[in-house]
Amino acid sequence: MKDMQIKMKTIKNALKYFLAVLVILTPLQAIYAVDFDPAGTTMKTSKETVKADGIDQARITVRVRNVNRIAVGGVNVKLVSSRGLLDEISPASGITNSFGETSFYVKSLKNGTASFNAILAEDYPSTNTININFIQGLELNLPAGSLIKIPSDNDPYTFSDTAVYYYASDGKRYVFPNEKVYFTWYPTFADVNVISLEDMTKIPIGGNVTYRPGAKLVKFQTDNKVYAVYQNGELRWVPTEQMAQDLYGANWASKVDDISEAFYVNYRFGSVIEHRLDFAVDTIYNKFSTIEKDKGIIN
Repeated sequence: MKDMQIKMKTIKNALKYFLAVLVILTPLQAIYAVDFDPAGTTMKTSKETVKADGIDQARITVRVRNVNRIAVGGVNVKLVSSRGLLDEISPASGITNSFGETSFYVKSLKNGTASFNAILAEDYPSTNTININFIQGLELNLPAGSLIKIPSDNDPYTFSDTAVYYYASDGKRYVFPNEKVYFTWYPTFADVNVISLEDMTKIPIGGNVTYRPGAKLVKFQTDNKVYAVYQNGELRWVPTEQMAQDLYGANWASKVDDISEAFYVNYRFGSVIEHRLDFAVDTIYNKFSTIEKDKGIIN
């Protein structure tokens, strides 16, 4: 009987020890399963030199390892460039597979060397980087926010030389469809830069510029509805004359511009303005002070 009690006590003690070890190890295993080592993360590229034409691209593969150099899957990885928006990276982020790998494609429209780095789990930059040399692209030192056009061909029957573009930090040019839209953003053409046709062709078109938010009321030529303009061409219906007067004053009708149906696709429709507080004209006008802010290229 005594021997039986000793055996039962021994079994109970062993069971307690096993459970204690299990409780300790389980969270350690969970931590180990998602652990990674930024210093052990490596990158490789399919090529080190890329033509800066917005088409040619390199594939960068990021390999995530833990401190024991074992592949770690399920890690969110974001690739960033030392040149910011001058280089296009897709996708914006990726999740490592069972081999600890995820891949990105990079391209650019601007000459120069870019250094790429991987950010792990949103907060942990890799200590390793990789460089890509972009060549044969736009060599013109053109600051973001520049207004550009090509030289006049002195032919009154051609119009391509009259188009004015906004050069954005994403490396693209955005065209002003007409002077009405242009003058909601700029008072004169004094700051427009003339660049060669060859340089202009190296800058892809990003789209049309739309009316500056808050600057004007607009309507389409075949539609009597009057709209206020919000960010990136969002049109908000002003349902009554009284509402239009509350927003833009007694002379509101003089601030209405007609938009050609040809530019219908540049706009989208938002919610109806039911109260003057729904659309603070001055606040909106000042908030979207640049085309880049209007299009969400920068905050």
